[in-house]
Amino acid sequence: MYRIGIGQDAHYFEKDKKLYLGGEEFDIGYGLKGHSDGDALLHAITDAILGALAKTDIGTLFPDKSKENKNRNSVDFLNKALEIMYDMDYSIVNLDCNIIADKPNISSVRDKIIDSLSRLLSISKDNISIKAKTKEGYNKEDSLEVICIVLLQKMI
Repeated sequence: MYRIGIGQDAHYFEKDKKLYLGGEEFDIGYGLKGHSDGDALLHAITDAILGALAKTDIGTLFPDKSKENKNRNSVDFLNKALEIMYDMDYSIVNLDCNIIADKPNISSVRDKIIDSLSRLLSISKDNISIKAKTKEGYNKEDSLEVICIVLLQKMI
């Protein structure tokens, strides 16, 4: 049996903060504003996994009003979704993500992000796609958006 899920997240940029994408840290003078570390890529992947399993969403599991989630590492969120997935006897077949932003240049860090996701998700890099898209003048707000689709398969 297969299941497919979609996840989306978006955050505004904030100066003098580290950028976290896919569990990797980039010190480029700005990061993503958020209650946690703001890793929009991990947030979208987490929601995609939870959606594929017809479970709750990241905001319900980890409310942004909760003090314990303040500045929390988004890997914790992903690990909870993976725990639920493994408990239901599913595994990831592939992951496809679009990162929509005018900055940073995703193609320059894509391999590092894919390596990180491969480790975090315990899947081959060949099963992970990270695509960079620019806003092309649309929505000039200084922000980054991620849309991910994940395909899960029941383990036999």
